Amino acid sequence: MSSVAVNCPACGEPIVAGDAFCESCGSELASAVAAPVPTGSPRAESFPVPKTTLSQAPGIADQCLECSGKVLDDGFCSQCGKKAPSPRDHWQESPVEWIGGVCDKGVVHARNEDAMALAGLPDRSLAVLVVCDGVTSAPDSDRAALAAAREACATLSGTPVPVAGGVAATVSHWGVAIERACADANAAAIGVARALGNPSEPPSCTFIAAVVDNGVVTLGWCGDSRAYWLPDTGDAVQLMLDHSLGTELIQSGMSRSDAETDPTFHTITRWLGADSVDATPDIASHQRTEPGWLLLCSDGLWNYASPAVAVQSLVHDQVAAGLSAPVAIAAALVRWANEQGGHDNITAALARVEPSLR
Repeated sequence: MSSVAVNCPACGEPIVAGDAFCESCGSELASAVAAPVPTGSPRAESFPVPKTTLSQAPGIADQCLECSGKVLDDGFCSQCGKKAPSPRDHWQESPVEWIGGVCDKGVVHARNEDAMALAGLPDRSLAVLVVCDGVTSAPDSDRAALAAAREACATLSGTPVPVAGGVAATVSHWGVAIERACADANAAAIGVARALGNPSEPPSCTFIAAVVDNGVVTLGWCGDSRAYWLPDTGDAVQLMLDHSLGTELIQSGMSRSDAETDPTFHTITRWLGADSVDATPDIASHQRTEPGWLLLCSDGLWNYASPAVAVQSLVHDQVAAGLSAPVAIAAALVRWANEQGGHDNITAALARVEPSLR
């Protein structure tokens, strides 16, 4: 990632090359480059590049959402003085109909430090999901998270798809690819710090990425953003263990309920960024033969529904209410988390996995 400083074409304020959104006016920037199309695979031609579909038009809103007053060129309301919302505060992605996600700043935080990037094939054979959660205590972690998520997704969606070799070969292939994607994401986060002048508290973020290749789910993660498998019938499961002091408390014998009330529960032990002591992801794989949902999410969601069975119930409730599109279910999960208090940024990314359709 380049460290050259440039200016936002909409408002003229300084931005960091590679940023997807202007921090001053919220405009989406052309520097959010789409990922390359992979080569060397029969499925490569139809692989879509990762693309963000904003739930509102980029730039500054014309009308204040609080009082309906006119928003001035500086981005603030002429009537109540509040700043107009940025598209970075809330957006959604749905690269293909069976994959979708929503990223939201929540109720309490002033900015959205979560990020996601998604890609997939229309024939349901391959999905890439990445979620990063910026560390709030480090300034500008929203930039690091977005840069890391998009870089990792670009790496994974640019990786040739294995044509043959069975489950073991598929897991090995994508495990190596996720390790490479995590290294690229870490470099992107470090690049943000360098572009900002190597601050004493460099921006950092958690990382989790999943690749679904014909029912084989391969995961890599650093931190406490989570992945859940939520089958239509049968038991749900959390697919990985958080890198956190909370996990260490539970593994030492403390109950989940007691651990989750401990003040150190959310202290992460692995992350991405210039101050990371270990940015190596753990890798796990799971073969799914039954239909269900793969969910990647930040702790802004699972804070309110930590056990896998609780998350499964939330998703099943949305399906029972008539929702079927992943992006619509993700939006409902985000709304639900905001209704619980929205104390953190919230990201929910879903892939509908139906091995029988392949």
